Amino acid sequence: MPKVTVDGVVIEVPQGATVLQACELAGKEIPRFCYHERLSIAGNCRMCLVEVAPGPPKPQASCALPAAEGQMIRTDT
Repeated sequence: MPKVTVDGVVIEVPQGATVLQACELAGKEIPRFCYHERLSIAGNCRMCLVEVAPGPPKPQASCALPAAEGQMIRTDT
């Protein structure tokens, strides 16, 4: 189970979880419009943007990004 940091809180997430699901496990509410756990991931609405390090220097769609070991996720920027 990968360990990720969400707004300074370290949590373990199930293998294959998305960043959006990791944020929910950490108790953070991420706004979303096009995401549903039973549908394929589209990532078109861009409402669920978060900052992720290491990664690109721009916000990422949390519904389409897999959670990985050592990620630092910021939802409050």
